[in-house]
Amino acid sequence: MNKPLSQDDIAAMELQLKESVEKDRQHWRINDVKCDAIHTAKTYEEFADRVAAAHLRPLDKKDFAKKAKNGWNQYAANDKETSE
Repeated sequence: MNKPLSQDDIAAMELQLKESVEKDRQHWRINDVKCDAIHTAKTYEEFADRVAAAHLRPLDKKDFAKKAKNGWNQYAANDKETSE
């Protein structure tokens, strides 16, 4: 009845704890958005959209600083270079 825990048991418990903590964070994040949106949203659609986007984070200035290396249409740029 009182046998020691194996490494697999400990790893499984750690994984379960991490998953539970993440689910709890997600629950409270969504709950905070709901509590805010219920007073400020003008329509149910706006409320539902805010709750659906609760997992997103706002962009920082450093996110805008990253420049794309490739253009939108790589093949068009390649065609111009080969025709010259």
